[in-house]
Amino acid sequence: MPLPLENKLALVTGASGSIGSAVAKRLAQDGASILVHYSSGREGAAAVVAEIQQAGGSAEMIGADLNLHDGPAALIAQIDGAFDGRFAGRLDVLVNNAGTLSMALLPDATDEDFDRAFNVNVRATFQLSREAARRMTKAGWGRIINMGSIFGEGAYSPGLSIYCGTKFAVQGLTRGWSRDLGPKSVTVNNIQPAVIQSEPHPIEGPVFDSMKKFTSVGRFGKPEEIAEAVAFLASPKAGFINGESLTVDGGWSA
Repeated sequence: MPLPLENKLALVTGASGSIGSAVAKRLAQDGASILVHYSSGREGAAAVVAEIQQAGGSAEMIGADLNLHDGPAALIAQIDGAFDGRFAGRLDVLVNNAGTLSMALLPDATDEDFDRAFNVNVRATFQLSREAARRMTKAGWGRIINMGSIFGEGAYSPGLSIYCGTKFAVQGLTRGWSRDLGPKSVTVNNIQPAVIQSEPHPIEGPVFDSMKKFTSVGRFGKPEEIAEAVAFLASPKAGFINGESLTVDGGWSA
């Protein structure tokens, strides 16, 4: 029985981090060949590629700084040469996972804080999704999955206005793009996690202990739980889900 994403090419940005690496490994389990993107975490990306390959999957890593104006273009330029050109002209699944968090109260926020957050979280998502859309609409099938946040629904803490702004923007783009691309069997959806526990640096301390109380399950999420949501939206079974924001937050927003 063929795997759901067999003979599909998937690009996961920010795949050297906790959520991104979990997503890359999960999509590989479904048969996709994975482009593992990294910005500064080359060693982490190499470890993800090695783990996927050791499990019998297919993966290569590509690097680009998405904060730079030409960063997304540099990333796109590497796609067709991957896997010995086997997927040239294609991109079947795009997971816009790369992101940056800027924390500052408005009087203290800088132009650099604003620019970096919108460069990585919004502009790169736009530019990569545009290229993916061109390839996917030509093929007549595709999945674009954006990584939003529960902070795209509300400002639950001071100092996060810039970050909230980027995630509200991602939600809006997701809805608009779903209208643009739906007729071509290309879906665009948004996943909105709450705080995610990552290893080997656990999130702990009095502040985070109090934040756990916002959830109804009494704990933070796991990267693998976000990866399962991505895998579902990337699968052929999710073809009637489009323009949605799937909140995976342990009851934070209940």
